[in-house]
Amino acid sequence: MRRRWSAEAKARIIASSFEPGANIAEIARTHGLLPQQLYAWRHDSIPGKRLSSKKMGFVPAVIEDAGGAGSADGGGDEIVIRTAALAIHVPPGASEDHIARVLAAVSRSG
Repeated sequence: MRRRWSAEAKARIIASSFEPGANIAEIARTHGLLPQQLYAWRHDSIPGKRLSSKKMGFVPAVIEDAGGAGSADGGGDEIVIRTAALAIHVPPGASEDHIARVLAAVSRSG
């Protein structure tokens, strides 16, 4: 009998597989999956790909206080853009045009 997973359960399992140090085989075994199935779900969760019948949408921005001391105007703080598959570190002083080119390149490669 084929098991059906809710979109929420599938999303939780996929998210746990992208955690630092995650063991795909162990996560799959815990949920009664084959590692190949979890890899397929991960692949399908990449933006621009299909996840179940719904497309993944935008998520709200989260601002974390790393406890570092940036400049008073915030110009010394690094910006980190995280997706399920990668993290883009934008150094202080990067131009808007440069950031747009990097994001366009990433979206074309996916």
